[in-house]
Amino acid sequence: MSTQNYPKLIHAMLPSLPDYIQDYYHSQKAIPIADSTLYQYLHFYQEFLDWLIASGVTSVSSPQSVPLETLEHLSLRDAQAFMAYLLERPSKTHPNKRMTRRSVALRLVGIKALYRFLTEESEPHEDGEPYFYRNVWNKVKLKTHAETTAYRNHKLQEMLFVDGEDAKFLHWLDQVYAHQLPSKQRAYFEAAKHRNLAIIALLFGSGVRVSELVNMNLEDLNMDRHTVQVVRKGNFQDRVNFADWIDPYLTAYLQQRAAIIGYQKPTSPLFVTQVGQTVKRIRQNTIEAFFKRYTTAYGRPSTPHKARHTLGTNIYTVTKDVQQVADQLGQTTTSATDLYINLSDKRGKAALREVSETAAKALDRHTQQPHEN
Repeated sequence: MSTQNYPKLIHAMLPSLPDYIQDYYHSQKAIPIADSTLYQYLHFYQEFLDWLIASGVTSVSSPQSVPLETLEHLSLRDAQAFMAYLLERPSKTHPNKRMTRRSVALRLVGIKALYRFLTEESEPHEDGEPYFYRNVWNKVKLKTHAETTAYRNHKLQEMLFVDGEDAKFLHWLDQVYAHQLPSKQRAYFEAAKHRNLAIIALLFGSGVRVSELVNMNLEDLNMDRHTVQVVRKGNFQDRVNFADWIDPYLTAYLQQRAAIIGYQKPTSPLFVTQVGQTVKRIRQNTIEAFFKRYTTAYGRPSTPHKARHTLGTNIYTVTKDVQQVADQLGQTTTSATDLYINLSDKRGKAALREVSETAAKALDRHTQQPHEN
């Protein structure tokens, strides 16, 4: 979804929510928090208020009418019941599966942010006191992972394209993939090939988020300086370098785009979808769909966000500099770069190889020694 749409959607939703949640929204806009995040949180709060009504915790009939006292005096048992409801609820995208623990954890983070505002950060009255002080959600915990860090890293590594695999994948997609498709699918692939290759290349070569890529305009891409301008989380501008090995893919797309679409304003979308004479900004779910389809056919099912992890891992492997990784990925701190340290750390396998070599040498010496009868 384009970032330009979120303010309209938010302002359409706000009147249906209580005043104290509207106050929360305006306080977060002053930080600022990204509109996409706030829109997601408002959906979580609406979901929470709907549950309070449906479960009988409050007797009102609409989310907008849920009194502040209901949140203040919410029992620990009711808070845990809401978490159980989320864990048992079917996924919206996969009705035969339950909501993932990660999705539930995101909702918990959102609700805790609201309660932190209500109990610590708000000043609704002249006395400077918050809305209330009791925060039941401080007592609610959710275990999000049922595996070790090593196992999670192993699963993630299977979805990355490190050690030049990103370039190999793009070459395969450019030269080989179409030949294994039926004629109709091949024609569809070829029609969007240059655009899709350019998108995938830019994800691998810059580490931008797919949401940031979707909202790029023509004027944001500078081929001479190998930079692209993006709007990061928190609505701040950033200029991101991209690797020069992806130049051919971007150039081929720009040439095709100009030939098919013709001249457009610098503020027009960089990556577009054309239906007849109508040209629209490409949608995020379109990119996610073809990225998964292509990587699955390649034998390494992955997501656009793993392209970001791929670049972070590659940069740390070469530089061993967490600040450089953070700067490239637009992270304001280096706390998130531990992931790339773990993913690039091959000492465990090296140690096992050394153990194996020691064992092999010992076995070799043993077999060469004469045995006593």
